[in-house]
Amino acid sequence: MADPNKNPARGAGKKAAARERIAAKRAAEAAARAAEQRRRRTVLGGAVAAAVVVIAVVVAIVVQTSRTSTDADAARPDGTSAGGNGYTFTVGQADAPVTVDLYEDFQCPNCKDFEDAAGSTLEQLAEAGTVQIVYHGMAFLDSSQNDDYSTRALNAAAVVASSAGSDAYETFHDLLYANQPDERTGSGLTDDQLVAYAEQAGATGEDVAADIRDLVYGEWVKGAEDQASKDGVTGTPTVLVDGTKLTDLSAAGLTAAVQAASS
Repeated sequence: MADPNKNPARGAGKKAAARERIAAKRAAEAAARAAEQRRRRTVLGGAVAAAVVVIAVVVAIVVQTSRTSTDADAARPDGTSAGGNGYTFTVGQADAPVTVDLYEDFQCPNCKDFEDAAGSTLEQLAEAGTVQIVYHGMAFLDSSQNDDYSTRALNAAAVVASSAGSDAYETFHDLLYANQPDERTGSGLTDDQLVAYAEQAGATGEDVAADIRDLVYGEWVKGAEDQASKDGVTGTPTVLVDGTKLTDLSAAGLTAAVQAASS
């Protein structure tokens, strides 16, 4: 009689079942390891992401603090307009019915063209109480050839306005355009020339000369340029008559726009 424990078929079945149990156990263990690895990657990824966010926030805070500190510490001229975030100078009566905003760069040849064509008309309108002129200085035509003349000229204009008032600013403004150096070949007016024109405009004294030569309002000039960009100005001259951009930059075009705005 055969021994049932020695049945080959039955033994093979037990071995197969054992192999299945082992395979299932190994599969479960592998699944558990994979799950643990995913969990660790998730935790690590979250930690890295959190660290990146923290670093970004810290960098942003440091940069913003640096900017705020620089702006707070930078010298600012007296006599700026109440509007314009402290980067404009105003000429004319406060109750004038029309406001003309003029964005310009003292090295800009097109600005000189506007000054030659309509500058005297604009000033006459201001003297008559018809318009108030708001000057927005810009400085984007700096170069090594002109020794950063745009910045130096706007700084000098701010020195004049700060020390001698808006009328002196306007006179100095006109002198700079009357003596504007050639943008293509000129080296820009020298600091000595800027000091001389400041004196002609009525801003005199050792402090005036020193502030022009030392570029005392250099950081303020950068802020003025940035403010013009925030205002959406992309070129000079940009002339706004009661907020509407002037397209005809002739004296007749300016007069017509002012009349339309005041009617």
